[in-house]
Amino acid sequence: MKRFLLCMLLIPICWLPVQALALEDQGLSSIISIIDKAIDAFANQKNDENATAEDKKKQNDSAATTIVNLSRTLGKLSYSRLQCGQADVLAEFTARVLKVPAEIQNQMRDGFQQGFDKSKAEEKLLSADECARLTQSRNLGEKAVEDNVEQDKKTKKEAKVEKKPQPEVDPKLHHLRLAELTGQLAYKRKFCGDKDVVTRDFNQVIGKMPKAFQAEARQAYWKGYKHGKRLNKNLTAEHCF
Repeated sequence: MKRFLLCMLLIPICWLPVQALALEDQGLSSIISIIDKAIDAFANQKNDENATAEDKKKQNDSAATTIVNLSRTLGKLSYSRLQCGQADVLAEFTARVLKVPAEIQNQMRDGFQQGFDKSKAEEKLLSADECARLTQSRNLGEKAVEDNVEQDKKTKKEAKVEKKPQPEVDPKLHHLRLAELTGQLAYKRKFCGDKDVVTRDFNQVIGKMPKAFQAEARQAYWKGYKHGKRLNKNLTAEHCF
């Protein structure tokens, strides 16, 4: 257990191959795997009869730090994928939020939002053609990783990878999904005192979308905003810090 927690603290060293994959947008499954192991650490420490209360607190703090840091990474990944109509990162993240202790959930959401906002501020909106190329590259890269794993397990000749035709990406769809998620994340920020968040989102996100989509994007934004309100119905001032 101690060796595992030490490894989590030294993620840049222990998980260097995983980080290399993440740079090629292949790291989602590996990041999720690390988060799952950190989540398991919460359960394992409860069954560790030899650990002191102080040791258990340190273990929990280490696991929580790992989860929050990687949630921030998932937020950064989610921004570009949602633009391209892919909600896999958001879905995986949401599933993990439900598995952690209640006191960690808001920290995870905050970390995810920080990563999402950072990408939103630094990256431009992707065109439909860029989304198609990125999606195709990602899928082919993931397929290549799967083939390498199978090759290690088997002594057979390398199997040929059948390239499946990529579905066309609806340019309006990814803009509407981006607007809806942005609205969802805006609710908590406005509740916590950021009174200009809506205006800023409209200018930075919706204002950069094609004019033909902006009216529907505004509706999607407010739909997400209302959903964020439902998700945070028990939000208090304590959750803003």
